[in-house]
Amino acid sequence: MSGKVIDSITKKPLAGVSIFLSNTSLGTVSNDNGSFTLEHIPPGKYELIASSLNYKTTVTTLSLGQSATSILITMPFVSNQLEEVIVESFDTEGWDKWGEYFKRNFIGTSSIINKCTLKNPDIVKFKLNKKTNVVRAFAHEKLIFENNALGYIVKYLLVTFEFDITANTFKYIGYPLFEKMVSQNNEQKIKWETERLTTYHGSMMHFIRSLFSDQLQAEGFEIRSMKKIDAYEKQRVKSLLKKYKEKRNLNSIAGDEQAIHLEKDTLEYYSRVINLSDEEDQVIFDKQAAREFIIFPLDSSVDKNALFFEFDDYLHITYLRKKEPYEYTKYLLKRPNKDFISSDIYLPWHKGVTIYNNGSYFYGGNIFTYGYWAWSEKLSTMLPYDYLPAK
Repeated sequence: MSGKVIDSITKKPLAGVSIFLSNTSLGTVSNDNGSFTLEHIPPGKYELIASSLNYKTTVTTLSLGQSATSILITMPFVSNQLEEVIVESFDTEGWDKWGEYFKRNFIGTSSIINKCTLKNPDIVKFKLNKKTNVVRAFAHEKLIFENNALGYIVKYLLVTFEFDITANTFKYIGYPLFEKMVSQNNEQKIKWETERLTTYHGSMMHFIRSLFSDQLQAEGFEIRSMKKIDAYEKQRVKSLLKKYKEKRNLNSIAGDEQAIHLEKDTLEYYSRVINLSDEEDQVIFDKQAAREFIIFPLDSSVDKNALFFEFDDYLHITYLRKKEPYEYTKYLLKRPNKDFISSDIYLPWHKGVTIYNNGSYFYGGNIFTYGYWAWSEKLSTMLPYDYLPAK
């Protein structure tokens, strides 16, 4: 792929602009003519990021196949962009108050975090909105992370990081660029490759790739439908099941062979709900979800390299080749290495997402994760979309 970067007003070429595909190790800088080239891009959908001081960061969504692509990027000049960020009011004691939360929820909590260092924490500023009780983090330049566990330097362009204190939820949006670190010796190289492979197995990227290629079973994944149960639903089912049993008993006494019949799946669901404790709020069905009911082809004119992923309620995903690690079970107050890792996913806006063979999915804001992925999928365990596991 090649392209050119120009000023949106003067139309003059812009040199020294950072150009990269988000969530990959593919990046470059525009030359004196504003031109740039990115090579060896696997087919898939990407966000092309162009950033430069005093220019508004430009994000272009691209679906790339095998053929060459040429693109023109126009960047609006913002003379006081840096000044606005710097002079914006922020809590001067923000890092002391929110720094640990930022690291825990953005960088991660696994053992890898001890080897993933934010090299420029001083650029991260925090601001609390007392009306909404939301803490926002922002930075006027790229965050630089050195991940000595996976062997990457990650340059992260942070767009949004918000922590809702009342709801105890957070969200972040940004664009990372990965750069492979140079190993000091062969032993370190092997350690990095091993840790990358271990991190990849059971990850959301691994799942999306397996789902796309119809290799879920071969790769060790199981998918089951799951339903969240509130107090109203428990009471509704209890009432229906009581009426069903009463009517069945009356018909049996009267010798009526036309007793009420419930479908096996419905009866299973009722039985599961009725046996839930007050603390339990979900039912996971025994039968695995069929891929043809959650994956649908897209019109080739829209995107021939994509599939559509959509489902009702929740999906419970288990990976049968990795047990829950100590750090995760400590967080859950469970015994380590007992259960396989599992995660739940949900479509909060009831809209599906497009998935690609490189493990990417759009639009990510449409998917909420719970369980293992909500705990593990952080910057310290992030792998670029052009990562390919060793066979």
